[in-house]
Amino acid sequence: MSLETHIQVSDIHIATEEFTVAQMVELAEHKLSLEARVPEVQGKAFDLKDWYRSWKTSHAGKPLDEPTHVKVEAVDEFQALIPWSEAEKALFLYEQDGQPLKKGYPIRLYVPDGSSECLNVKSIVNIWFLHDPSLGEESTFGFKNRVTLDELKYKK
Repeated sequence: MSLETHIQVSDIHIATEEFTVAQMVELAEHKLSLEARVPEVQGKAFDLKDWYRSWKTSHAGKPLDEPTHVKVEAVDEFQALIPWSEAEKALFLYEQDGQPLKKGYPIRLYVPDGSSECLNVKSIVNIWFLHDPSLGEESTFGFKNRVTLDELKYKK
């Protein structure tokens, strides 16, 4: 577990940047106990939507529409695509017992009112804020499918 792991954050209307956990926490205006939204889990967290708004403001963000979706990807390539409306109470866990996460490092997403436990993605390294209503109103999740060109070739 490296304390210098970076999390890439991207929004086509703002920027693509890399953050350490400490930098993300510093940008978060509101930090809270995870227990406030997920009673069975302890630790320190920050609100996803509040963080996004602070990030946008730090770039002199224009009053653009908010994203339609947020997509997160874990270090093991597990990903989740979540409609913005379903992420209302979503937050990122970054610390437990005063220490960086041991399970789920560098940050872990919790979507307390989400449609599936699989939306609680651990070990997030990429976050995309998307502006595409055609992505629909259902959350999706799973592992990336990577296929090599040789595997795509038709064999007789």
